[in-house]
Amino acid sequence: MTKERPFFDPEIECMSREEIVERQWPALKRVIELAYDKAGLVRKKWDEAGVKPSDINSLEDFSRLVPFITKDDIRDYRTETGDPFGGILCVPRSELRSITGSSGTTGDPTFLARRDLHGPQTDSRFDRSFWDLGIRPGDYAVTTNPTIRGSTLAPLLHFGLTPICFDHSPAEIGRLVEACRTYRPTLIMALSTPLLMGLEQFEIDTAIDLIEVFSSCKAVIWGGEPLGPRGRSLTERWGMNVYEVLSLGDATITLGSANHSGAYAWEDEVFVEHIDPDTGLPAEDGTFGELVATPLQNFVDPLIRFRSEDLVWLTREKSESGRTHARFKVQGRAGDQIVVAGKQLLPISIWPTIESQLESKAGLFQIVRPNTPEDFLRLRVGYAGEPNLASLEARLKAEIHRQLGIDSKLELVPNDELLKLGPPHKIPRIVKLQTA
Repeated sequence: MTKERPFFDPEIECMSREEIVERQWPALKRVIELAYDKAGLVRKKWDEAGVKPSDINSLEDFSRLVPFITKDDIRDYRTETGDPFGGILCVPRSELRSITGSSGTTGDPTFLARRDLHGPQTDSRFDRSFWDLGIRPGDYAVTTNPTIRGSTLAPLLHFGLTPICFDHSPAEIGRLVEACRTYRPTLIMALSTPLLMGLEQFEIDTAIDLIEVFSSCKAVIWGGEPLGPRGRSLTERWGMNVYEVLSLGDATITLGSANHSGAYAWEDEVFVEHIDPDTGLPAEDGTFGELVATPLQNFVDPLIRFRSEDLVWLTREKSESGRTHARFKVQGRAGDQIVVAGKQLLPISIWPTIESQLESKAGLFQIVRPNTPEDFLRLRVGYAGEPNLASLEARLKAEIHRQLGIDSKLELVPNDELLKLGPPHKIPRIVKLQTA
């Protein structure tokens, strides 16, 4: 019997570091020349910095001279000019065949465009990741449709999977379970907090064995936000092999690796930088820093040196699998960091405290950012059922103090009210304090 190959595209996936760099420079040069010529925001930022494409003759020049672009830059340009694409579109609008957007959880959605539906962006990175996860052409795949860049169908069809499609809604849980029992998919894409809540309630209501339901699945893709500790324990109890789908600096999206050593940043498609968020200087390999990305194959709306605000651990060390491209793990977003009583906190720090109580076990909460520093943590916390709110508040405050060592001020609201505040697959985890 012939041994199955371990890689989808070994020539690309296992390139030496020298080969990766050799491929990146000509691709980057083409993208930056196009963007400077066609994208108003890029030209504005470069002209303000006194930089032209002719000044950039290497990857090192690019990282040293080219200004960053941020989401605020895009929003400001959109406000100033009325350009819905924020000054990054490089082709006439008449050539576009697809317009989607980011989820807009942290602000206005960013428009994202494609000129073709079956070009190089569709979707070699998923081919490699699906193969790594044990998925094979001809398999069935359950797919829900949350608010992400583009259709969830394209990468499945490109790889040769047969999609079974559902709305991204807890109301679909019964049909989704029945499809898994009937068609035995090897992939579910993508699970989220609302769907996880729906599955848990379905299990309670029906007593159906979800371990058996999901026994054929080799990978369950989680997306939108981190998977909290309690949610992870649920997926483990159901026998799910969970991997994250992650944005790679809005240049593309990628999946976690099969060996859980991080998500691959496929460097033939994206030039990845890893910087100190305070200084903007390069961070050391194998440490935490802010992810900066520039697409190498996007000639429609490329973001050049885009500061993602994602705080990531990143390494270019060769993976145990033999793949040589950079890998990263997301810790949180720079904009989500808050300081309370001298302690730096991210939403993931707070998750276990909220999940600790039965009524708030879904882990739905928002950090309310004050207008001036406070020595206590403000939270809006979701609950289910009709609990004794005074008791729940007291227990949550005690748990927050026990785990984090800080005091808190809580606003308790029904889960359903919080879920109305976001796109189908997540809610905004940071909100500003509203004052009269």
